[in-house]
Amino acid sequence: MIDFNKYNSKKVGILGLGITGESIFKSIKDSNAEIYLWDDDISLREKYFNNKEKLTKLEEWPWDNLDYFFPSPGVDLKNKIFLNKLNKNKTKLMSDISLFEAERGNTFPSGTMIAITGTNGKSSTATILCDILKKEGFDTRLAGNIGIPILSLEPGNEKTIYIIEVSSFQIELTENIKPEIAVLLNISEDHLDRHSSIEEYREIKSRIFLNQTRDDFSIIYNNNEHTDFISKKNFLSKKIILSNSGNLDEKKYYSKNLTSIKEILKILEISDFIPSNYFENFKGLNHRLELVCESNGVKFINDSKATNPSATNMAFDLNQNIFWIGGGESKGNDLSKINLLSKNLERVFLVGSSSEELFNLTPKLKNPLIFQNLDSAVRAAYSEAKKSGGGNILLSPGCSSHDQFKSFEERGDIFSDIALSLIGLEKGC
Repeated sequence: MIDFNKYNSKKVGILGLGITGESIFKSIKDSNAEIYLWDDDISLREKYFNNKEKLTKLEEWPWDNLDYFFPSPGVDLKNKIFLNKLNKNKTKLMSDISLFEAERGNTFPSGTMIAITGTNGKSSTATILCDILKKEGFDTRLAGNIGIPILSLEPGNEKTIYIIEVSSFQIELTENIKPEIAVLLNISEDHLDRHSSIEEYREIKSRIFLNQTRDDFSIIYNNNEHTDFISKKNFLSKKIILSNSGNLDEKKYYSKNLTSIKEILKILEISDFIPSNYFENFKGLNHRLELVCESNGVKFINDSKATNPSATNMAFDLNQNIFWIGGGESKGNDLSKINLLSKNLERVFLVGSSSEELFNLTPKLKNPLIFQNLDSAVRAAYSEAKKSGGGNILLSPGCSSHDQFKSFEERGDIFSDIALSLIGLEKGC
């Protein structure tokens, strides 16, 4: 899959040894490259025991002579002091997607790439599209920010469709990304601990269209001033500008992105498929408005994937009688944009490093409380919901999980386990 000649005798640094870093290492480890590996997590380093000679502390890396540098998408390219040591004239910043793009059409068939980005809704849109195309008989692969490294995929053939969910971090590292179809779903404030402003954030998002040609397609869902700004840029690709219907209910949350999917199906010359029929049976994604369990009028809803204010506001709009569990690492976002005046919000239970900030922002009539951990917050919310005769206990943090958990998935799993244990205890399970 990889042209090893490009990396023979080259010095390659891979920082971050999670599933993405591991896929990069596996892809080039059989070349004659001089590879340097590191991760601050000792448990991840231990997986590389058989490649112990390649594990090298960062201060011992040959920064001045590094040819390729693959930082994890989570590495802040501005704030890491050691990055100042990089030889900017020599070292090429790379991602797993840029490695894939460098080889697409060379050592394996090019296929068709559909790259989907946006602040919210990427995973749902990519998953729905992948399922639809598979049902239509297409050879389809799903990868990227959704949790499947693109380098872990089977290469496919000329007719293979690669559906890639792409974050701003990945776009920032992937100068050569050139999707045949690129989709921008939305832009709202997020990751401002990493990006200096929302203007910089939207500029990075817009790069998904930068390398496209006149034969390619750019689909932009224009729903605010930021997407409008991007839609007016001069790209070579064929532009398709979509607009917001303004309607919202639990079904519309997902079906809104079906507008983008319909356009993709048209481009692929699929005219007889009705996406809304498929949508009726779509159960949604784990950790995104996921109903965990229900008992005596109390529902537990896992929306741990809501890691920014706009995603949480969406959850507030879609539910009533909410006993909200929020907080975590703010990522530099303006938490005052969370609609804490929502008529659907009954009580507020806060955890994590942003809990005091959110407490001060919350109207006193919502009776906000701060808890040391998720377990105590869920138990308190459940007690209050039962006293009120029912309601929705909603984990929709509006913040990152990284101050207390490894990932939003771990946070959501723990929430679900607590909910199931509480219901189980009541039912004598």
